[in-house]
Amino acid sequence: MTAQNEKPDEKKKRLRLLERIGGFPVLLLALAGILLLLSGNGLLSFRSEKSAAASDPAAYRLALERELASLCAEVRGVGRVTVMVTLKEGEHTEYSGSKVASVSPPAVLGAAIVCDGGGDEKIRADLTRLVSALLGIGANRVTVTERRP
Repeated sequence: MTAQNEKPDEKKKRLRLLERIGGFPVLLLALAGILLLLSGNGLLSFRSEKSAAASDPAAYRLALERELASLCAEVRGVGRVTVMVTLKEGEHTEYSGSKVASVSPPAVLGAAIVCDGGGDEKIRADLTRLVSALLGIGANRVTVTERRP
């Protein structure tokens, strides 16, 4: 037998097997189930966390402060970091007719950073640019100062 003759036989065997277990719908459901099990806390939980943060401004602010502090601490010359973010009250809801089209978290008004190394002009400028770019706010809305000894 040649390789060409084996391929149709293998396809027939697979089709017979699929017919025995219920066909393609069963196979697709099994694959979907496996994907859901493998994803665990992946994409689905990320979406639910994002929508929960959008509906809870305090949780959103705390998560934002934590992420910013973690990133700022990675900048050369910066030691311990504390970040405070101020938000415009409430979330922003856009409607399409009578249905909700999207819900956005509250807008960021400003940020304050207190850190070791914050007295250095270059570090202040680096952190101001970093936070300003990440939050989409002007540099005049970001304050960086040195932590007391």
